[in-house]
Amino acid sequence: MERFSRDDLLAYIDSLTIGELRYIVDRTVLCKFLINPWDKRIMFDDKMQAVIGPAATEDMLLTQFFQYIPEDDRQYVTSLYDNTISDLLTGDSESAQISHSIKKNEFDSITVDVCLQVVKLDQTRYVAGFMEDKSMSMYEKSFSQLFGEGLNSYLFTYDIANDTCYVSDRFVHEFDLKSNVVESFSRCYKDYIHPDDTDKLHEAFVQFITTHLIDPDMEIRFLAPGRGELILRVEGFSDAGPSGKFGGETRYISGAFSDVTSYVQDDFLRTNLIEGTGAITFYADLDSEMLYISENIKEIFPEAPTQVEGDFVEVLASKIVTEDRDRFVVALRRCMSEIGTKFAIEVRFLRSDGSIVWVACRGKSIEDKIQHKKIIVGMTFDLNKLNEVKETVEKSDASHALTNLPARERLGKDLEELIRSKDTLSAAVILADINEFHSYNDRYGRSAGDAIIVAFADLLKKTVPADAFVYHVSIDSFAILWPDASQKNVTEYMSELQEYSAAPLHTEEGDFFLTWGLSASFYPTGSTVDEIMTNAEIALHKVKQEKKLKYAIYSPVDLHELKERVDFELTINRCIRNNMENFQLYYQPLTDVKTGDLVGAEALLRWQAPGGELENPEKIVAALESTDQMDAVGDWILNEAVKQVAKWRSKGVPEDFYVHINATADDLIRKNYVDSVKEVLDRYNVPPKNILIELTETSLMKNMAMCRKNINKLHKAGIRTALDDFGSGYSSFNYLKELPVDEIKIDKTFVDDMDTEEFNRSFISAMTMLAHSIGKGVVVEGVESESQADTLKEMGADIFQGYLFGKPMSVFAFWNKYFS
Repeated sequence: MERFSRDDLLAYIDSLTIGELRYIVDRTVLCKFLINPWDKRIMFDDKMQAVIGPAATEDMLLTQFFQYIPEDDRQYVTSLYDNTISDLLTGDSESAQISHSIKKNEFDSITVDVCLQVVKLDQTRYVAGFMEDKSMSMYEKSFSQLFGEGLNSYLFTYDIANDTCYVSDRFVHEFDLKSNVVESFSRCYKDYIHPDDTDKLHEAFVQFITTHLIDPDMEIRFLAPGRGELILRVEGFSDAGPSGKFGGETRYISGAFSDVTSYVQDDFLRTNLIEGTGAITFYADLDSEMLYISENIKEIFPEAPTQVEGDFVEVLASKIVTEDRDRFVVALRRCMSEIGTKFAIEVRFLRSDGSIVWVACRGKSIEDKIQHKKIIVGMTFDLNKLNEVKETVEKSDASHALTNLPARERLGKDLEELIRSKDTLSAAVILADINEFHSYNDRYGRSAGDAIIVAFADLLKKTVPADAFVYHVSIDSFAILWPDASQKNVTEYMSELQEYSAAPLHTEEGDFFLTWGLSASFYPTGSTVDEIMTNAEIALHKVKQEKKLKYAIYSPVDLHELKERVDFELTINRCIRNNMENFQLYYQPLTDVKTGDLVGAEALLRWQAPGGELENPEKIVAALESTDQMDAVGDWILNEAVKQVAKWRSKGVPEDFYVHINATADDLIRKNYVDSVKEVLDRYNVPPKNILIELTETSLMKNMAMCRKNINKLHKAGIRTALDDFGSGYSSFNYLKELPVDEIKIDKTFVDDMDTEEFNRSFISAMTMLAHSIGKGVVVEGVESESQADTLKEMGADIFQGYLFGKPMSVFAFWNKYFS
């Protein structure tokens, strides 16, 4: 730019009209600028002083200008300008538009749209451009912050004209919504509201539009997938626009709800507890000498008033038998004179018909600091009715409230009676436990969970042998007591019961695919109730640990294995405490199908026993899950894998080489998971493209809304994701549709028998075509033969992983084989 004075260049910039930069039409310009792409310098007009200060009055190197870009974005924006200018000069683009932020000071920045085009000045090509301030106004910022992350409130703005509702993150999380924007709101909002309350919201909107009034006590029952019934109270509506004016022709209605579920439920619980026990509540205002008694006093004393004015102690005492009267008066007078004192007394009241009722009174005097009053609050119980309730409770304790099946206590008594009988030669206890039941509760809500329990109980009742009995022993566990059962019969029954898991379980809340674990123990192998139950639980623990095992019958060997398993878990815990002693990562190569080149590796957890041998990975994972140590080990895997990538990059591995890192089941439901991944990448200066996060169906089932949010954040940060073990779960296809994953990994089980099983070949082929049609890559696991590789290559798979191309190996072995 040395050949032209600043004034000449400014005059030239100013002479450029919007029409000459054809890409820009009718925009408000913040400033104009000119870039010399050969000297990599930039010159702004004087308007830019309002943003970066006096520095805008001199032409500057582009690198100087980039110092005004926020540090987190600087590298990206620098690359963006370099690529855009290059495309313009080579003729790949006639004009271009980019967006980025510029720092005004330490605390404030603006967002600009930048429009660029090549221009000629004295036969020299320059890049001229305009910047438009796209920063939000304070009104828009406030709106954005209210509807963004961080505020735990139920807020909404409804655009009546477009039938679109904008909701805060709290709504998105609770109702598993895809975004903060709900289109066609009038048609879909009823899906999230209790059927009995669907008209309430519509009526509230109509009332507000016509009168600008709302019912301050209105409560609406919503149906949230993760929580079940959710009760929200309307806190207020507004139709104020950006100008702050209210009323007029209403197009937008904004409002807020508060969550009163716990209050309503607590009130409901208190009311029902009081009604269920026959308790009478009372409240005495000592300053005004007024006593207020709940309506149910009339259940005991039909003629009793609900309000007593004056000296209520004497009024009540007159209704008490003479022998108990003094005790009652002394207790209440003391409580009234010594604020904070409690009283508890049982007295006999006289009815108008001459009958006597024993009554228990409990209360306390307190100072109401809000209303500045001294009061007594308490409850009165009809002791006769309490005895009736006690009998009812004792009876209900023997059966489960949800399924009405006999409960664990009843099983213990029945088993005790059975083994004490001289006629009993043998008996079996079978345990049935629903796998990952809490995941269904978390994802679909409590009502769905209850429906699953009821349907599973019905399945057991339908299939149980005629001479056996079903019990509901805990939330998601059942037991079957089978007199005179043989091991052969029990094995056949458990095998047949497992076949039902191949089809969905039909419930009132929909159809669900379930799996369950089964175990059995026998009398006289166990000679007491405790021994028999403990043996069955040991066998069930074995089934839970060994994923491929669907049922098991207790053997004395199981006790020895359990001891070994506990010892192993203690050893693993000790190694974790000793700075991950004996843990290491192995790496299995990922091979490009078309070229045969190594493109990446999967980081796999291994643990080396003191004797030097590697322990079975499934045994390691089972021990970590059993002891709740997956979080700690997951963080270590992420750190070690990224650190290794950094070392390999420093030694010259290909720029695009990447490592698959497995996220644990709990990682993706942590709010700060993505931040922790980015922090590790920054710590070792590793670009996001050099890692890929693998996730499993187990993690997705725990909290779909949070998983989706974290996957979107990973995607936004440039970190790719893959859905592992694709096809092995019941919901894989739904996840493929709902989540922005970059790859699917077809499970090894489909590859194992693909040479002989037509279904497996068809499945892999169909899934590969489906994935490619929606822009996702396909990794195939477990490739172990040339014939498998040839077939998969014909199907169009993208990446191979398997023993044919390389087993998991240590860092040293991997480097020597592929990079040395």
